[in-house]
Amino acid sequence: MNDHPLCYPQVNQAIVSRHSFRAFTKEPVDQAQITRILNVARFSPSSTNMQPWQVAVVIGEKKRALDQLLLNAFDQNTPASPELSAYLKDWFEPYKSRRFACGTGLYEVIQIAKEDRAARVAQTRKNFEAFGAPAVLIFYMHKDLNEGSIFDMGMFYQSVMLAALAEGLETCPEASLIAYPDLLRNFLDLPQEARMLSGMALGHGDYQAPVNQFRTSREEVQAFARFYE
Repeated sequence: MNDHPLCYPQVNQAIVSRHSFRAFTKEPVDQAQITRILNVARFSPSSTNMQPWQVAVVIGEKKRALDQLLLNAFDQNTPASPELSAYLKDWFEPYKSRRFACGTGLYEVIQIAKEDRAARVAQTRKNFEAFGAPAVLIFYMHKDLNEGSIFDMGMFYQSVMLAALAEGLETCPEASLIAYPDLLRNFLDLPQEARMLSGMALGHGDYQAPVNQFRTSREEVQAFARFYE
């Protein structure tokens, strides 16, 4: 018997079923939908209720302009300078193998051979237009906040992804979207103290696209948890 007044099995289902979508339909997402998502996510926990999260929501013509800005930077081989790096300089186990399996599995599903460099570059390029999603969310916080606030941002970030499911929308968390922070700050007219943490593609998922059939595996509980009595 569960005495907790709120017991929603749908929460478990949402967490388990959520996965990254890398192809979206052209159906637009309106501001009201995104506002409802953020209205739920704002109840995420944070240390001493600091609520460090800030979000730039980009849709419509502005989103198309952002696509062009980021694609141009990528095409011109502009050096990426993320302010929060998602990747290691020197990979080590078990993270190296997990990353390799993720990349290999993705390219197998979309039938891109390892030696097909042009196709791989074309697929990477799609990151910078949010895989065709009609909305992009840029997550940032004040640069003088400590690392604990990044933890808070992560909880808020997942809340956004889960709340999106309730709106019938899919997401893809993307480090690529904040690869050029100075360009973003200028384009979005954000202050210099805005530290870019991550981006997110948001839209109606293309459920027929082969790339969206790809799912990564997860380690069993015994691999990462230690129990003490």
